[in-house]
Amino acid sequence: MTIAIVTGTRPEIIKLYPLIRLFDLKSISYKFIHTGQHHDYELSLKFIKEFRIREPDYSILLTTNSARQAQQVSEIMSKIDNIFQAFDPSLVIIQGDTNSVVASALAAVKSNIPIAHVESGLRSNDWRMQEERNRRIVDHMSDLLFAPTIDSERNLKREHVRGSVSLTGNTVIDAIKLCLGSNNNKVIDYDSLDNNYKSNNAEDDIQQYIQNSRSVDFVLVTMHRPESVDNPAILKEILIALSKSEIRLSIFPMHPRTLKRVHEFGLEKYIGETIKVVGPVGYFNFLRLLSTCKFVITDSGGVQEEITSPYINKHALILRESTERPESVSSGHAVLCKLQQEEIIRAIKRINSAKRPRKLSPYGSGDAAEKITEILGAENKLEYLMRPFSSSSLK
Repeated sequence: MTIAIVTGTRPEIIKLYPLIRLFDLKSISYKFIHTGQHHDYELSLKFIKEFRIREPDYSILLTTNSARQAQQVSEIMSKIDNIFQAFDPSLVIIQGDTNSVVASALAAVKSNIPIAHVESGLRSNDWRMQEERNRRIVDHMSDLLFAPTIDSERNLKREHVRGSVSLTGNTVIDAIKLCLGSNNNKVIDYDSLDNNYKSNNAEDDIQQYIQNSRSVDFVLVTMHRPESVDNPAILKEILIALSKSEIRLSIFPMHPRTLKRVHEFGLEKYIGETIKVVGPVGYFNFLRLLSTCKFVITDSGGVQEEITSPYINKHALILRESTERPESVSSGHAVLCKLQQEEIIRAIKRINSAKRPRKLSPYGSGDAAEKITEILGAENKLEYLMRPFSSSSLK
């Protein structure tokens, strides 16, 4: 039985890392495919090297403009179909809600290859979001659906998906446990931080900041979503709010997309002296920043999960009006905030004085990869995956 594990972006690599690691430990046969949706080294191969997992068996080089979503999905679908034909996988494992996920699922369906969807059932009920469309489409194509929470499991059952639903927890909690389980005593010395948003040496800089020294309050900021950074008026509002707020120091590992927009819109002057901007950092260093900051300001879905880990346990101000991860809000870890300057400033003031969250993570205890592997190995599941019209059989 040869399985195809497909990744395309940074979050997919992070969240499938625990599964890949476990497959290697258990000598489970698989081929690792990277679609190239995140083609930048800082957002792809860097994490593969950091996790010390094998490099992809197949890497796709995309030629289309990533801004043209239909073209990107079409190209990934066509090229990954050729890869599937080359080794005839008995199962395709995908994670999340990106263009890579929906393209891989479509290619698998057209070749009658069973699909296992990790992190299924998330719903924001906001159809404007490309991710919401992708995740709904993929969930209704999948044969095995691994729901990270009780809410996501309920969503799938309410929609009467055709596949088999299992509650597993979220593999990102596994990833944090693997990364910080025996190395969670580092703090950051940020006396040497400079306000150089053009820096290309973020990893070297962050390594200098992570030392066994005194801890001083700072806020971690991440932004990359189109609704946050593609509108110049909104991006300006956010940067001004960060600069005007009572935050003493904000460390901002800036996503290439966000950096591009800051330059394109001429917003450099709105990055105040309290905002210290560096480029993307590796996952270990990101987790160390996350575990030592006072709280987080972000538009990321993954960060909403990561803050609930017992190794992190922080508040986050979510720069979005809706979320597909309401569990982080109901657990008291996350607070949604409208993308308006005064709203952001008021929310920062409230969260800055809030006590640390007390509830456990709603995303499991760090054994999601084990549960998924057990389900995949169960004899009845293998029989379930046998499709009568498939051109291939399980190996």
